[in-house]
Amino acid sequence: MGTRYVLRVQADPADEPAAVAARMVALAERTGADELCVFLFGMEFNDGNEPLDRIGHWLDRTRPWRESLRSAGIAVSLNPGHTLGHCDWGRPRRDDWQPMVDQRGTAADVVVCPLDPGWRAYFAETLRRYVAEDLDAVWIEDDIRLHNHEPLDWGGCFCPLHLAEFARSCGTRATRDEVVAACTAPGPPHPWRELWLDMWERTQLELVGTWRKIAADHGVRLGLMSSTPEAHAAEGRRRPDWLPGFDLHRPHFWGYSDAGAEALPTYAALLDAQRAQQPPGLVSYPEIECWPYGQWNKSYRQTFAQMATAHILGCDGLAISLYDFLTNHPDDDPGRAAFLAEVRPALDWLADTFDTSLRTVGIGVPWSQETGRAARTGDGTKGDWRALAVPHREWAGWLGAIGHAVTLRGDAPVNAVAGESAWAYDDATVRGWLAGGLLLDGTAARVLAERGYGELIGLNGVRRLGPTDPLPVREVCEDPDFSLRVGAMISVDPHINGHPPVVTGEPVPGARVASRIVDGAGRPVGPGLVLHRNTLGGRVAVCPWPATTAVRMTPQRAAQLSAAVDWLGAGTHARVSGGPWLTPQVLTDGTRWRLVVWNSGPDEVDAVTVRLPAGMPAPAGGVQIDAHGRRRPIGYAAGALDLRRPLGQWEFAVLTAERP
Repeated sequence: MGTRYVLRVQADPADEPAAVAARMVALAERTGADELCVFLFGMEFNDGNEPLDRIGHWLDRTRPWRESLRSAGIAVSLNPGHTLGHCDWGRPRRDDWQPMVDQRGTAADVVVCPLDPGWRAYFAETLRRYVAEDLDAVWIEDDIRLHNHEPLDWGGCFCPLHLAEFARSCGTRATRDEVVAACTAPGPPHPWRELWLDMWERTQLELVGTWRKIAADHGVRLGLMSSTPEAHAAEGRRRPDWLPGFDLHRPHFWGYSDAGAEALPTYAALLDAQRAQQPPGLVSYPEIECWPYGQWNKSYRQTFAQMATAHILGCDGLAISLYDFLTNHPDDDPGRAAFLAEVRPALDWLADTFDTSLRTVGIGVPWSQETGRAARTGDGTKGDWRALAVPHREWAGWLGAIGHAVTLRGDAPVNAVAGESAWAYDDATVRGWLAGGLLLDGTAARVLAERGYGELIGLNGVRRLGPTDPLPVREVCEDPDFSLRVGAMISVDPHINGHPPVVTGEPVPGARVASRIVDGAGRPVGPGLVLHRNTLGGRVAVCPWPATTAVRMTPQRAAQLSAAVDWLGAGTHARVSGGPWLTPQVLTDGTRWRLVVWNSGPDEVDAVTVRLPAGMPAPAGGVQIDAHGRRRPIGYAAGALDLRRPLGQWEFAVLTAERP
């Protein structure tokens, strides 16, 4: 069946509808678009919360050319440019609605509180007008979220309406300052935090439930764009509660501008996490965003890699934003249409090769929507709601950068946990990890030790080094099995690497200390990499540094970390090598296997070795795909790819196999 192109476009209602119709039909024909998603009041055409008469004018002016598209066999959906309002952006204020209020008490000018009854009635009426049109779908804009509403500090809403709802539903009367202080207080989460997040979640779900009924009553599908799970966790959002209320999902997963080589494994992990929460039947169109628009902002090479990643991880089509909000004519830059037409055959092939039933396998990188409720804050974060948005996918970046396959689907025999997210998992889950293979960064090790698991992770009394301790700056490798060579050094200097100081602790009897941390003069500070076989039969590797920071990779760190991960799982997961930034992805349904090797690095790679995961039959060969979407057959023998040409940046190869 191939992919589905959904092009997101906007046209000026002042333009002659017949001329717009000709441009839009021609755009669909030149790009192979199956659907045009029409913006109303997007960005530079947004003037705040639009009056109903202006909405009627836009609908009237766009209706003729939308009908022309439908007559030409092109599906049409609508994407109003605001719900609550993305940001103030200097637009006019509506004094009759309660504005959103942030944690400091600052009120927005344009961004609205989602509890305001006047605004709720207004938006319900706008939605009734939209779904009365001849449409396939209406999208609820991402600004239905509570975070990221400039100029607010983090977001909201902490207004009098929410404080009153908190008192009504929870029986707790409190000021905004009292709520924020309690919910972000250091130590175990205050009981108010879960009550407040539950209140936010319940009232938001009630709101979107009314929209769902309006759309369903008119036979129009409802779509939702969503941001990162970590950010939504800080506002109490649980995907399994939200997504069944929608027909379409547009998950965000890639940056809007060109990114460096380190981005691919983390971006892919984000989409894998999003896909893991999508219920059966939900149509997934990952967001292919380029903003500001054009090749000066994001190369076609990287844009195609983003599109390919979306289909490798299983989706129904692509929501493509290559055309600006300014209503400029598509023919101003004909290269965009040519690019979309050029790569369409490769994307059709990927869509057919990677259907939605396949699941990623590899080193597990757990993530939880409960982090906002469970995270423990520090003294320095009291009063800042940002502390509840806890990073926890970062091991995917470290491991992907050195050629190890990861999954965010759960149920992996070896898992990697980082940061304060370790608070979010119950004891049964943690003990299950400890009975298998478990990689911990220093922060997660400190959390698990505080939870009473020191003997099982191999390190007791774990604590972060403080200002009165010697400054940790170098990690010296001492174990030949877990190093590039004995004596190899790796920087852990917090001032150079931009992370908090490493942790230290006392290795339990029998634990294997593979490296040591020293200060600038070479004086001992504490153990480095600690490996331990515990009484549950599991294997644990503790790295004393925090993995929730940017990937800083060296040959010495790559060799040490690769050896540790292979020791944890006896080398049963997929691994590729041959150069920096070679990243594998493995998907299977138990019978069909797909293994992808990406090169996200700027240097070409012409020799790639591949270790197949346990259970995958040896592939007879595969396909190499370049940045133009051109496919070439390749061979696979003796654990190596037989490439027809070097893999350039953002290019990849696909191996396929099936069990008899």
